[in-house]
Amino acid sequence: MIVFKTFFKVLSKYKISLIVYLGIAIGMVYILSGFNSGGNTSYTTISQGIIILDKDNSEVSKGLISYLGSINAILDDSYTEEQITDLIYYTKASNYLVIPKGFGDSYLSGSNEPLKIESTKVADARMGYSVETEMNSYLNLTSNYMKGGYSFEEADKLSRESLADTGAVNMVSEVKIEDDKIFTVFIMLPYALLTMLCSAVLPVILRFGSTLINKRTGISSLPSTKKQLMLALASTVVTVGIIIVLITVSSLLAGEFFTERWALIVLNGIVFSMTGVMIIIALSSFSIKPEATPAITNIVALSFSFLGGIFVPIEVLGGGAKAIGQFLPTYWYSEAIERIKNQGTFSEILNCLLIQLLFGVMVLVIGLMVGKHNVKKTA
Repeated sequence: MIVFKTFFKVLSKYKISLIVYLGIAIGMVYILSGFNSGGNTSYTTISQGIIILDKDNSEVSKGLISYLGSINAILDDSYTEEQITDLIYYTKASNYLVIPKGFGDSYLSGSNEPLKIESTKVADARMGYSVETEMNSYLNLTSNYMKGGYSFEEADKLSRESLADTGAVNMVSEVKIEDDKIFTVFIMLPYALLTMLCSAVLPVILRFGSTLINKRTGISSLPSTKKQLMLALASTVVTVGIIIVLITVSSLLAGEFFTERWALIVLNGIVFSMTGVMIIIALSSFSIKPEATPAITNIVALSFSFLGGIFVPIEVLGGGAKAIGQFLPTYWYSEAIERIKNQGTFSEILNCLLIQLLFGVMVLVIGLMVGKHNVKKTA
């Protein structure tokens, strides 16, 4: 019990840092939630710049490209992968569409699982979802006309006439954007959690390594294993409080509670918070001075967020950065969010959750081994 009392007594000295980072996190989430607010239902369609790679070159793919080109600006120059990434990241193009070979035959066959068109866009960008909505509306409507006995040419013409009513299309886009606010606000949760754990909880654990605290509180008489266990439990209690606040605020700003996807997103956040606790316990095993925690906060929180798809969407990360990011729990947190956004179920995000936990266990084991080595070295 003495460890718990001392832990929270020392933590009170870092309450300003905790409050500041919590305020920053809430502010960032609030600003991001405003990007997807859907209060205006009267906006009109805006021509987007899109890049299309047609590997099929079929009647269907040409019809789709022709339709999209009638309401958007198709950038038909030859671009490298790096140039395409830059164009999308800097919003010069909203989407990069890749029509796979055999798409037309698959579409015309009426298959229940037709080949899908790959769409790369900036996550949560209104323009990207607008183009995807236009594409899906055309394909679905044309398919329905063909089921009614029309040829593709006839169905194509009828679809264009029906979709000329932009009001109906815009309303679909509006619902989609409003519907996705929950993903925008929850994507920042790992950064907020890591900054608060590293800036407030980590220095408290490091303080327990000081001779002064050990002598004043009598903690030095406790077995090392028991002391580490109590510190881990105290850190978990603090983390539970932080994650509850972050989930509550994010849910309020998103305007969504207790839906199926909300539950999956919250589960994803809880799993990441467990990983976060293991990360700081592991870091505390290294010979780090408490005064160095601001630098550690920036290194861990920022690098994990940039490479893990928190600040920069996964789909626009370069090949090398994406390869490195796959070793980080933030990458799999972002991947789980993306899968949930695409109607993913628990079974479809389970591997993302397990990889996050596996990362935490691995760094915890490494940290404990280092800590054990340091104890033997100083003994």
